[in-house]
Amino acid sequence: MAKLFKGLVDYSKPGAGVKKDKNDKRFTFTNFFPVLGRRFWKLVSMNLLYVFFNFPVFFGLLGLSGNFDIPFNTPAKMFYPILYGAGLYSKGPAYYALMGVHGFMIESGYPSATTRILYYLTLLVLLTFGMANVGMAYVTRNFAKEEHADVGSDFFLTIKKNFFQGLLLGIVDIALLSVISFDLYYFYYMQSIGFGMQLMFYVSIGLGFIYAAMRFYMYIILVTFKLNTYKIIKNSFIFALLGIKRNLLAFIGILLTISINYFFYMMFPPIGVVMPFIITFSLCAFISAYAVYPIIKKYMIIPYYPDADKQPESDVEPVFVDRG
Repeated sequence: MAKLFKGLVDYSKPGAGVKKDKNDKRFTFTNFFPVLGRRFWKLVSMNLLYVFFNFPVFFGLLGLSGNFDIPFNTPAKMFYPILYGAGLYSKGPAYYALMGVHGFMIESGYPSATTRILYYLTLLVLLTFGMANVGMAYVTRNFAKEEHADVGSDFFLTIKKNFFQGLLLGIVDIALLSVISFDLYYFYYMQSIGFGMQLMFYVSIGLGFIYAAMRFYMYIILVTFKLNTYKIIKNSFIFALLGIKRNLLAFIGILLTISINYFFYMMFPPIGVVMPFIITFSLCAFISAYAVYPIIKKYMIIPYYPDADKQPESDVEPVFVDRG
């Protein structure tokens, strides 16, 4: 009889309970791909919304396309002006032979009034860039944490709650990106002057990497904490140095994403052109959020709330505030 009931469960004793998946909240490499798979189509929706919200960029693309420029013919070779000047004094067989090689023209264009208007309209991105990144940061942060986030409503609600600070941070962000890009371009072509210019070029590269790492944190800190813009940038700089390992992983993931996009652009141009409108931006944002949020949690949340999943006491002024 004992053997008959040996395999039955004794319901009078408490059971072991449901085992918790310890990896659910860990931001590990192996956990990244399952999380990405569960959120992939929402990231596609997020990317479409992000691109649509930054619509002024399309004015700039139209201007750069040259479709509204005023066409004119220009020499294809730099040697042409010299030949043209020599031809004013004498022309011979050598002149005509060289003109046959260096004298052909190509069609170019200069900006028309329409093109200039399109460029001016592109400046509206100063108003949209920061807010779009604020909404993107909140949604991708929650995706990385495997918490609920509605792509549409949470995106716009986060923008509404952080409107002025998102606008300011976006303008500062564009300004710093422009300065660093100009420095890289300028010192790259000035390296031949001497060692000083070469040194400044490599300094610009270093500053570019540091600021790129800072951008992983800036908008996530904005939507997570009540801090002024100066402190957001200051903390982002500190985290860019403290989180070198995870920042490097974020860089690798983003570079891999861009490389895949570039590969499709070279091999299958229609797919490569469409990818930035479908997934590239949101995937890069998700990779950076997944990589850096543990650094923010370690240094800004856990020191105040060791059990970060629990809410702080109601009579204590909270330092960590989800601003979404």
